[in-house]
Amino acid sequence: MAVIEAIATTYLEADAASVTFSSLGSYEHLQLRMSVRTDRFEHDMVRINFNSDTGANYSRHYMRGYASTPQAGADTAQNYSRGGWIPGADMDAADYGTTIVDILDYKDDGNKNTTLNWLVGAATDGNVYLVSGLWDNTDDVTSIVLVPHNGSNFVRGSEFTLYGIQE
Repeated sequence: MAVIEAIATTYLEADAASVTFSSLGSYEHLQLRMSVRTDRFEHDMVRINFNSDTGANYSRHYMRGYASTPQAGADTAQNYSRGGWIPGADMDAADYGTTIVDILDYKDDGNKNTTLNWLVGAATDGNVYLVSGLWDNTDDVTSIVLVPHNGSNFVRGSEFTLYGIQE
């Protein structure tokens, strides 16, 4: 049976340009759970960088469901992993987007690349994303930095919790 333990929670009392987790513990996998908004006028996405790596070492595949308009695609050689849909200033102030990111094999002694599975939803307009991501690097993940993709800040009330999963 898998054991999941909360490692850290960041609740924003003021707008913030980024959120960093650097005490990751020693688990098989990590999971990030986020309830977020951006100060950008329109919706936005969340970016993840590992170990301050902003090189073209990230890729993703995604599927998006929105009303009757499905979408799918892929990005390679990106400077970050990204996923999701988070409400912006054009949405009701009480609306926050929910994102869950599984970070698999983050500490595998140089044997595997780190992979990500994103599950994202926003009840307000029915957007749902499924994203698979890859960090093309076999280093252990020692820090995680989260930033809005296009906006300048996550807004007050956004919450980020990091969990460790041991199987």
